[in-house]
Amino acid sequence: MSHPLINLMDLPSLPVAFTSRIRQRGTGGCILVSDEFYVVFESYPLVVRQMAQLMSEKRYDLVPIEYLYAASVFYRKSRNPHGPSSRPIYVFCLEYTEFTCAMKSPGFWDSLSGKPNEPAEVFDAVFFGNGRINMGKIPNHFTEASALAHLMWRACEKLGIPRSSFRELGPLSLGADCPQLA
Repeated sequence: MSHPLINLMDLPSLPVAFTSRIRQRGTGGCILVSDEFYVVFESYPLVVRQMAQLMSEKRYDLVPIEYLYAASVFYRKSRNPHGPSSRPIYVFCLEYTEFTCAMKSPGFWDSLSGKPNEPAEVFDAVFFGNGRINMGKIPNHFTEASALAHLMWRACEKLGIPRSSFRELGPLSLGADCPQLA
């Protein structure tokens, strides 16, 4: 079964893989690989609109939607039935906006330090082909490990392969041109 590539220009709020380091908010994340696919898991990625602005204006504005975590699924470069492409086939994410999701009350020190508000709930969503599905709100009790487990469960369910078929390749710093992604 061939999965269609996501048309990036049709989805300006799509999280972009390998961008959490630009924001300097996401310190973790990883790349996972199987025989046919690879997944880029990270926190607080930028979106297509922000990346386009960054490339043209050397800056980006904040957007109302934030991604607590995202897992972008790609074909391995040598396995892509669509030919050479760096476009994802799915992006599973935990997203929020301050006007649609309840936010956690900041603590005294957090409010003094200007720490960004954290969501008490997030939307569980997936981007695919030319669309997006919101699967509803869920409580935000996520750690990096539990978010990875949740998003990989969603990805494996959609791909129809067991979670055990993926192994962790390494940190995001390996980048999109990592030879093991071919």
